[in-house]
Amino acid sequence: MPARPSDPIATLTVVGDVHRWWRPADATFLERTSPDLSLFVGDLGDEDVAIVRAIAELPVPKAVILGNHDAWQSFGRKAATDRLRESLHLLGDDHLAYAVREVPRAGISLIGARPFSWGGQSLRSPELYDEIYGIHTMRQSAAAIVDAARNAQHRDLVILAHNGPLGLGDRSHDVFGKDFGKPGGDWGDRDLALAIQRIEGFGLRVRAVIAGHMHHKLVHPRGGERTRFVRRGDTLFLNAAYVPRVRQTGNGDEQSYFLRTRWQAGQCIGVEEVWVDVHGDEREATAPAFVELDASVPAIDESVEGDGQE
Repeated sequence: MPARPSDPIATLTVVGDVHRWWRPADATFLERTSPDLSLFVGDLGDEDVAIVRAIAELPVPKAVILGNHDAWQSFGRKAATDRLRESLHLLGDDHLAYAVREVPRAGISLIGARPFSWGGQSLRSPELYDEIYGIHTMRQSAAAIVDAARNAQHRDLVILAHNGPLGLGDRSHDVFGKDFGKPGGDWGDRDLALAIQRIEGFGLRVRAVIAGHMHHKLVHPRGGERTRFVRRGDTLFLNAAYVPRVRQTGNGDEQSYFLRTRWQAGQCIGVEEVWVDVHGDEREATAPAFVELDASVPAIDESVEGDGQE
C-alpha cells in the first residue's frame, strides 16, 4: 500500500564498522537526534569489551549485529572466549542475531542475520556457532534467519547483517566483492542469500539489507573505492563500512561517519551519508547514488552447502 501523508516518518541511523573509532561526540549525536533505532553492523573492536560496554550503555534504542573482529580470538580457539560471552551478555536482546525487532513507526520488522561473519563460502568455525546458537551449517543458519522473518509482524522487512549476501557481484569493487588475497570473487554470505530467496518465496518483502564488513577503500587495486549502494528490484543493499569512520578535514576538524535512512509505511524514502563533528553536530549530509542491478536473480542452489575452508 502506498504511503499516505498522514503516515509517520521514522529514522534508522546506521553506524558502520567501528574498529574502536567511537567518540563521545558520536553518542551525543545519537542522543540529540533521537532516531527511532540506531543500527550497528559490527566490528566494534577485537573482542573489546570496553567498546561493547560503551555501545550497550547508550541511552538510545539500538540493534547490534557483532562482526568477525568481535569474535576474533574465539574463532582462533573454535570456542567462545570469556570476552565474547561478556559482550553478548552486555548487549542482551539488543544483539539481534537470528531475531526480530519490530519498528512499527517505520512499518517494518528488522531481522538479524548471522553474526561474526568473515564472508566467503565458509562459516570459519562451525564449532563456535554450534556452541552459541546450535547452528553448524549454512543451511541451518539460513533457516534461522527465515524463522525470524516468519515471526515478524510486518510484511516489509529490513535485514541487519555484518556482511551482505552472495549474488551482488564478483569484481573486487562490487559491494561485497573480494579485494584481498587473490582479488575477485563474490565474498557475500551464502546463508543470507539463501534466506532472502526463501523469505521472498513466502511473499514477504525485503526492502533493505544493511551491512558492512567490506571496507570502502580497496586493498586491490590500491586507491580504489568500493560500490556501497546498490538497488536490485525493490531491495536496497547498503554497505556502511566507511573505514576508518573518523576523518580529518582540511581545517583540522575531526568528523565521524553515519548513514541515515528514513522510512514511511514500510518503504525507504531517503538515504544520506552524514558527517558529525567533535561536538556531535551534523556538518554534512549527502544522498549517495545507487547502482542499479539486474532484478532477475539466479536461484541459490540449496544442495551446495559451502562450508569448506578457503
